[in-house]
Amino acid sequence: MSEMQSREMRRYGAIRSTLIGYGVLAFAFFPPTRTLMLWGVGVQIATIVAGKLIERRVRDPEIAAKALMLLELVADGVTVALFALATFGGILRFEEQV
Repeated sequence: MSEMQSREMRRYGAIRSTLIGYGVLAFAFFPPTRTLMLWGVGVQIATIVAGKLIERRVRDPEIAAKALMLLELVADGVTVALFALATFGGILRFEEQV
């Protein structure tokens, strides 16, 4: 893996961590929407398991890296969408209580 690809993967990991951190933070502030948050956490756990399976099953490292990146991209999109829906739902419920 070249230095450019390595740098790109680190940047991608930092963005991913930031988005997941947003979800965890939202989970702390809006407890009435925990179901969607837990689904998002479940998607991330499933992604980790699927990533390990890809690393073990796919013999070509280049194809495995691309498949893993695609899997993580889709899973992160789903997770962020679930977190956003849960956060907005929590905000709407919070406004009704005020």
